Amino acid sequence: MRKLTRLVLKNFLCIIGIMVVQGSVVYAEPNQELVHKNVAMTPFYWVIIIVGGCIAITLTYVSWRKYKGEKKKKKLKEDKTVD
Repeated sequence: MRKLTRLVLKNFLCIIGIMVVQGSVVYAEPNQELVHKNVAMTPFYWVIIIVGGCIAITLTYVSWRKYKGEKKKKKLKEDKTVD
C-alpha cells in the first residue's frame, strides 16, 4: 500500500513540476453565443422555480390538512361519551 501511495505521489509531483516549469498560462475567453443563451434562459428558470414552488407549497398544505383531519376523525371515533 505504501509503494502505491509513493508512486501516486511521485507521479502527481512530476505532473505539477512539469506544469510549473512550462510556465505558460492560457486564459479561456467565454463564447459569446453561450453567454447569450444562458441569459435568455434565466426567465425560464424563474418560471420553473415559481411554478414548482407553488405546487410544492400546495401539496404540503393539502397533506397537512389531510393529516390533521384524519387525526381529528380518529379522535372523534375513540371518544365514546354521550352528550
